[in-house]
Amino acid sequence: MLKMLKYFILMAWLLVLLQACSNNQQNNQNRGADDATRTAGLYQYHQQNYYAATQELMSVWQQDPQDHEVMVALMDSWLQLDEETRVWQMLNQTAMVKDEVAIMVGELSQRNGQCENAMQSLQQVGIEFIPEPWQQRHWQLQASCAAQLNEHLDAAVAWIKLSTFMTETDTATAEVGNNPVLDIHRNIVENLIRVSDEDLRTALANLDHEAITLGWLEAAYVNFGADGVSGDDWLDRWQDHPASAFFLNSQNISIRQKVAVLLPLSGRFQAVAKAFQTGMLTAAAAEYVEANELIFYDTGSQGENLSAAWYSAQEQGVDMVIGPLDKTSIEMIEAMPAATMPVILLNQSEAPYHQFTLSPEGEAEQAAEKMYRDGHRQVLIMAVNEPWGERLTKAFAQKFVDLGGDVINNAYFLESQNDYSAQLRQILGLVESQLRAKNLQSFLKINLDAEVVVRPDVDAIFLAARPSFARLMIPQLKFHHASQIPVYSTSHVFEGLNNTQHNRDLQGVRFAISPIELQADRLTELLPFDLDAVRHDKKLFAFGYDTYHLIDRLEWMSQVNFGSINGLTGRVNMDFDGRFYRGLLWAQYDNGSVHALSP
Repeated sequence: MLKMLKYFILMAWLLVLLQACSNNQQNNQNRGADDATRTAGLYQYHQQNYYAATQELMSVWQQDPQDHEVMVALMDSWLQLDEETRVWQMLNQTAMVKDEVAIMVGELSQRNGQCENAMQSLQQVGIEFIPEPWQQRHWQLQASCAAQLNEHLDAAVAWIKLSTFMTETDTATAEVGNNPVLDIHRNIVENLIRVSDEDLRTALANLDHEAITLGWLEAAYVNFGADGVSGDDWLDRWQDHPASAFFLNSQNISIRQKVAVLLPLSGRFQAVAKAFQTGMLTAAAAEYVEANELIFYDTGSQGENLSAAWYSAQEQGVDMVIGPLDKTSIEMIEAMPAATMPVILLNQSEAPYHQFTLSPEGEAEQAAEKMYRDGHRQVLIMAVNEPWGERLTKAFAQKFVDLGGDVINNAYFLESQNDYSAQLRQILGLVESQLRAKNLQSFLKINLDAEVVVRPDVDAIFLAARPSFARLMIPQLKFHHASQIPVYSTSHVFEGLNNTQHNRDLQGVRFAISPIELQADRLTELLPFDLDAVRHDKKLFAFGYDTYHLIDRLEWMSQVNFGSINGLTGRVNMDFDGRFYRGLLWAQYDNGSVHALSP
């Protein structure tokens, strides 16, 4: 009996062992299947077959939510497939805070227009601990979002970091017209060119920057050699640095060009043309033997010689045409067949050529930018009642509204009228103020000593005026209780630094002004000619002087987006439309004198 009991016990143990072996074999088979699925899913992910990866990895992740590699691969696959809902579902189901996850959250934020949130996500990333592909995505995201937030220095540094991952193979294998390395370098330049000199100096003092970053920062500080001189020292010290490709010195500026200059050298615009011509010749003389060859053509008082000059210049095989200057000739150019060489027009036009002008409308737009930058959001416009005043009014209003401001009223004034009391009382809200006081006095049945006040919703005034009209308007604004409202204008309100007595009537007016008019003492030390010898039409002289320097810089400025030169008419840059714009200085009348303002 005892033997039989031992037999049954032994058989029972054998059955248990056999079952255990069977279970272990089944578990091993399942584990092997899971491992195979995991391996297949990760392989599909790395091959960028994202849909196939999700099919393999979904079940693996559900069985083991703590598998970091699977979680990142699955989440990123959904992200690449634009399945944002799936990504958010995974984020809500996991407690793991990983660097790659933070980057993906940042990319989601950017897609939804929330770059501030994206930048906050990137602050959680330990960049040195993640694989290179994720480091690249980190810098790409930071560069893009920093640029969108106008943090151009941070954007440039991020692009520089990204450029260090690019190899010669990336360039060699790129498709025609698609060079990723060059694109990144252009992004670096585009952002650095927008960084102020002060911020660049601060960044250069940071000893933590790598050598390649310092080279880019120094290149930006000398404006990529925009003056044709300052780049030499940089190029000596930073040989083979990628920034050298964007230096003016590397753009073959030593090649002399034959340039046709079309100007109305006779007739009613003769004085204007002569002043412009003197500026060009002065700039050419400073270059001695390397000066470009200038061939001047007289277009006549009404453009009667324009056609002959235009075709004659092309027959002579010139490399560039500059001009014409007057509006009549410009309209004739618009009707002619397109030129086969670069053309820089000297007046506004709809023709598909480069344009460099002393446009009053451009100054009005800069006034709008300045006023908005100074914190003014609701403004009045007061302009002289003539076509010139209407043009400035429209240009200012359009720009100010585009920036987000509000033009609450505008009014035109006849300069010959002299007394603007009736209009000013209406536009400044004094009539309504007086009426409110009378109504209150009638209601209370008592005499009130009420002060008439200007409407409270006026932040500032834009005055489209020349000196004579401005000297009439400013005292009357003060008389009508508007002395505390800032008044802005264009350079046309300026009539020289030495008119102290007349300028007292313009007390407080802030206006745009060109460097040659405001910084004569400083420029005297820098220019290769005697600035004091330019006694009349300084602005037109500076216009010609700067135009000459655009000849050699045209190709460079076309390549360097937002590249600029510090000219006598202002900081000149070329926008994407091929037109040149002048960044002016700002000044203010104070007790008859003129004082510079911050930008």
